[in-house]
Order: sequence, then C-alpha cells, then structure tokens
Amino acid sequence: MSADISILPIWKKDATAYERLSELALLARENPEMFEQFAIVYKSRLPNKNVKFRYMDFGTADVFATMGLFEAGKATVWDSSCR
Repeated sequence: MSADISILPIWKKDATAYERLSELALLARENPEMFEQFAIVYKSRLPNKNVKFRYMDFGTADVFATMGLFEAGKATVWDSSCR
C-alpha cells in the first residue's frame, strides 16, 4: 500500500489577493483534476474612482456555460452561508 502526499495550501487569515490566488494556484498545480472548470470575478477601482467588474474563466465552452458556473457558485455560497 502506498500513499500519495500532496501539499495543500494554508488558507491564511487576512491574506492579500495575491496570497489567496497563489494558494489557489498551488492547489491547482498539485491537484489539476480538481479544476475541470472555473470562473473568477473581481472588482477593481479605476483611476477615476469608478468601479469595474472583470472576470476570467477556464474550461467553459461558451458564455452560457460560464454563466451557469456563476449561478452554481451563487447557489453554493447561499447554501454554505445558511447552515
């Protein structure tokens, strides 16, 4: 019997965006099979103080698949926060 040892990220409290995305990248590098698809939305502040929302996706076939992934994510957040 053999065991595979994998490095999992340390989910640091109060991490910066860079640190949090680096933790996620480490998880993806060590366990690429976990990431069939993903979508990320982030909010940025423009120099004129306006807000801009941006997103990126991976593994989705089209805009409808990306939107479906966002909807599934919303449902997951709602279910997790209501328990």
